[in-house]
Amino acid sequence: MPPRRLPVLAVVPVLALGLSACGSSIGEDELESQVAGTLESRFGVAAGVSCPGDLEAEVDATTECTATDIGTGEEVVLRITVTSVEDDTAEFDIAPVD
Repeated sequence: MPPRRLPVLAVVPVLALGLSACGSSIGEDELESQVAGTLESRFGVAAGVSCPGDLEAEVDATTECTATDIGTGEEVVLRITVTSVEDDTAEFDIAPVD
């Protein structure tokens, strides 16, 4: 059986909770956890995710995170884009960087 590979993602909408106390950003740890959880739940791929820092909780704010397939070591760079912010909840999309 061939190893499972990181999926070729289209844009995947995600709900992220846990904005910082002042409500201005999604914490780096929370962002990494949400992205990894999405890859696991939607695609069945366990991946370690590394992001360069917090993501501003503003519509159209972006960052790029690296997902590494735990089984194969394959890496994929993902662009995370905030699509909406309401109270202490931000929604964002995940898309592969070409």
